[in-house]
Amino acid sequence: MKIKQLKLQNYGRFEDLTIDFAPTEKSGSNVTVIVGNNGAGKSQILQALVISLSWFVALLKSDSYKGFDVPEQSIKNNQNNVLLKTTVDFNNFDIPNPSGINKTPWVVAKTREGRINDSDNGIYLMELRRVAYKYREALTNDDNLSLPLVVFYAVERAVLQHVKADVLSHGYDQMEGYSNTLDSNGIDFSEFLSWFRNAEDIENELNKSVYVKYDLMSELEDKSKQLEKQTIKLKKIIDFEPDSEKKAKLYAHLINNINKSISLIDIYQKEIDETINIHNESITLVAIREAIERFTDFKNPRIRRQGIPTMIVEKDGEELDINQLSQGEKSLLALVGDIARRLTILNPSLDNPLEGEGVVMIDEVDLHLHPKWQHDLIDKLVRTFPNVQFILTTHSPHVISDRSDILVYSLDDGEIEQIPNVYGQDVNTVLTKVFDVDIRDSEVEIKFNNIRRAISHKKYLSAEKEIQELSEKMPADDVELLKCRLMLAQAKVNDKKDNELEHADD
Repeated sequence: MKIKQLKLQNYGRFEDLTIDFAPTEKSGSNVTVIVGNNGAGKSQILQALVISLSWFVALLKSDSYKGFDVPEQSIKNNQNNVLLKTTVDFNNFDIPNPSGINKTPWVVAKTREGRINDSDNGIYLMELRRVAYKYREALTNDDNLSLPLVVFYAVERAVLQHVKADVLSHGYDQMEGYSNTLDSNGIDFSEFLSWFRNAEDIENELNKSVYVKYDLMSELEDKSKQLEKQTIKLKKIIDFEPDSEKKAKLYAHLINNINKSISLIDIYQKEIDETINIHNESITLVAIREAIERFTDFKNPRIRRQGIPTMIVEKDGEELDINQLSQGEKSLLALVGDIARRLTILNPSLDNPLEGEGVVMIDEVDLHLHPKWQHDLIDKLVRTFPNVQFILTTHSPHVISDRSDILVYSLDDGEIEQIPNVYGQDVNTVLTKVFDVDIRDSEVEIKFNNIRRAISHKKYLSAEKEIQELSEKMPADDVELLKCRLMLAQAKVNDKKDNELEHADD
């Protein structure tokens, strides 16, 4: 499942906007990033997608369910109607159309109260209903059908300050993967820990079963070896037995041993198959731990059951309760853990559930994260969840310079513009080119410009005075300050050489 395009008419700040999402012909990754000043409309685009996709999630559960309505306050000023058109590639679940392009479009519309309603969601949603029915039909015939993840993490997402793992264990239906995916502002870390504990309990039981089966297979091997020795011995006796009657009895005994050996082999193979199945069921937590360890500095996440159950992680060889972690650390662990958990629930038959498909929308993906973690965040998202489409907003230059293949848009006053690739560029360049932010405080930048101008006009005393004033307020090793000192010294040297040449000519 991939969102291909979103069209907005009279929604929020947008009178008429069309945005395509990666992957596109020019951007091969699954990542689209939207930047812009506060109030530019980044969050409104994500909210429009949430409204539209809520109808898919609702209809996936039941044909009688409904998605979110467009809030009337979201209708652009002085307009009567709002329209959200979303086009999605559902792969094999799309309904073929005459154009031969298997993509499913649908529209969510709204009319202000007291105005004539010329829109009908029932008609607009017809193709989506047919797609959702195909999913439900396939799930009816196959409980292990993989379902696409659809989830939104808003700016208001929060991690509880004190979290514990629920002591109750229970099974999870696939539809649990859609619980609070679009209608919740926060990440319920306790829900993740409860699920993790449940999965860990299952893993422990499975491991016990494996040990029992290993013991049984070892016992079967011993019996098989004994039968093999007896068979070899019987064959030798039969070869030298002259009495035909005794020979017939020995043959019967030999055949009985062979049948027992075949039966043991069948039992042994059955135990191997069941052991493989157990290992496959244990992959769930292996994938989750892999995701957490790939994104963070934490190792060996597990549930401590003494006292109030909680998650323990290891960092630099030290055991830490997750309640001891910083907000940024908890935020990233919760985000990654929640995505991985939902993919695991929705993809019960995949060898690696992290390879499941879906759409993840994150508003201000850099929220609470240290610049060091922002720098390679997209790269980790892509490597950990390779088949998930990410639609992100950010204020971080580190995020958009992370990879060369992401699709980046800039929003300004309701208008959208695709940004050229800034992969590998320094932060100051990205801040200036993309975010339209001055590298320095404006007053300081003015002083640096005055220094450069003074040097170019050979007003060295004025330049020295400006440099001295800045050096009293700024770090002595500031690069730009050092450059100005060097420029001034070089200019004086050049002037001296020019004067000496003039005197030599005289």
